[in-house]
Amino acid sequence: IARVARRSKMQLRLSLVGVLAAGASASDVANWRSAFETRYDAVILGTGLKESLLAGLLANGGKKVLQLEQHEQYGGAAASMDLSQLFERLGAPDEQPNEKKLGASDSYRIDLAPKVVMAHGAELQLLVRSGAWKHMDWKRVQRSLIYRKAPDGKPDVHRVLATVEDVLKTRMLTTMQKSAMVRLFTWLEQYEEDSPKTHSVGVMSKTKLDVRRMSAAAFLKFWEVTPEMLHVLVRGMALHDGPMKALKKMPAAALLRRLKRYKNAYKTFPHMTSPYVYPSQGLGSELPKAVAEVLAEAGGQTLLGRPIDRVLFDESGKACGVVSEGVEVRADCVIADASYVPDKVAPSYQVVRLYALLAHPPHKCKDAKSCQLILPAEACGRKSDAYLFAGSQPLRLAPSERWIVTVSARVEGETDGLSAMAIAKRELAAVLPLLKPAAKMFAELSDVCEPSESGEESRLFVPATCDASSNFGSAAADVEQLFERITGEALELDG
Repeated sequence: IARVARRSKMQLRLSLVGVLAAGASASDVANWRSAFETRYDAVILGTGLKESLLAGLLANGGKKVLQLEQHEQYGGAAASMDLSQLFERLGAPDEQPNEKKLGASDSYRIDLAPKVVMAHGAELQLLVRSGAWKHMDWKRVQRSLIYRKAPDGKPDVHRVLATVEDVLKTRMLTTMQKSAMVRLFTWLEQYEEDSPKTHSVGVMSKTKLDVRRMSAAAFLKFWEVTPEMLHVLVRGMALHDGPMKALKKMPAAALLRRLKRYKNAYKTFPHMTSPYVYPSQGLGSELPKAVAEVLAEAGGQTLLGRPIDRVLFDESGKACGVVSEGVEVRADCVIADASYVPDKVAPSYQVVRLYALLAHPPHKCKDAKSCQLILPAEACGRKSDAYLFAGSQPLRLAPSERWIVTVSARVEGETDGLSAMAIAKRELAAVLPLLKPAAKMFAELSDVCEPSESGEESRLFVPATCDASSNFGSAAADVEQLFERITGEALELDG
């Protein structure tokens, strides 16, 4: 009973804080109906990453937006949780954290679906254009790493190379491979897509590369890229997560944009030791909190703990609002997290996530206080890549000398009759040795759902749920496409 009472008080506090952050007074919490009397340009159901970004983009573009969340805290399926909440969600019945061993529960902020942000190009611009960036406290991620099998067959982890100096220092390449990589990196530094004179290679006898016509595979072959180099360039830097054979159809210019973006991200802020940044106290809750401020500035609101009865459709079949506890609110369109409209989505595949609480950084990860580690499919006996994100006290994700590690991957084997932990240990077998000993581990299985229609006709827009990746790229791309379908206008982001 005491536990339920504590939880209820915490939920009430989160609800009050959430609504007040959106510009509402305490009386507005009790009188939420007043918010429903206004007509909005968009009503958004859910405060997940994609829904919040779309809310911010629309509000920052002059639209009046109402964002509703059925839960008592921000984030939806990508929420940030303290330790007690994580135990309650994924632990055994009545299991509670041992705070003497693990530290205070409220000193943890555990993102259910962490996504590091590339500090250059479309991802950064998207956050700035949404208005959320200025309301968040961003920190540098310390390391960008890639997993491989060493020549002796043992697992190994290396920094993703970004400069000529990195190439010369690394142990993962032979002398001949280093020479080829140095030539490529030197050429890449001066390459500009819109400047054809920079597309030539050589000093005396110049070879002009037609990067718009040649494939990425042909470009890599020209530079004599070996499999070891390929993983660094394509998986680590370009963040290509599809099959390598797709490089035959990818234009070389597209690959080069990704490589340049990775290298340029080191230059965005001083003292970058990886191309990534991450918000203090977690992405899952801090992003929607920031967007709530953006909405308030534009005359909109965010309301937590608001149950949704149904989506409203007019006579022509277009979404025109929602109903909550029998009260209608009208809008020109509705944007909904998949959980609010299960009949409008279809499961595509499953993702398994393993959450590990450690008293040490992941092994072989260069004693990193924070890092992203990519495990290429080819290096860990899988068909698709796996991802690791680790964070600790400098990001305000865990108490001192504690690390939160999230490992995720697409489920490739059978799941019938198996627990989430059994599936995680099978799918993520390559990474488990990096985590030992773990103070505590949890596992969760989730569906990746895709919308059954584009929404352009029905005016009901549904973002796909979060994939397995630990970087922000795929989420940003989905948001960019959705924004264009919703408004009819392209965001025109660079990179």
